[in-house]
Amino acid sequence: MDYILLGVLAVMILLLVSQNRKRKKDTENLLSSLTVGASVILHSGIKGTVTEINGDDLVIESTPKTKLVVVRGAVRAIAPAVTEEK
Repeated sequence: MDYILLGVLAVMILLLVSQNRKRKKDTENLLSSLTVGASVILHSGIKGTVTEINGDDLVIESTPKTKLVVVRGAVRAIAPAVTEEK
């Protein structure tokens, strides 16, 4: 009985570790793919366009003439391109 519980616990821990590795790898790929002009969504929910990349800092323009300086880690996702319909 004890061996079964230990086995289940070991499997759960392995699943958690593999999921964390995958999440970390995905985040690293996302942050390395940031370029000037990319539309991004921050963890705070702010949407904007990357105007400058200075090392670990990004300058985001959320509205015309409103610029925010944020760290790279604040980016949650790169927003899909928006196409205007007429």
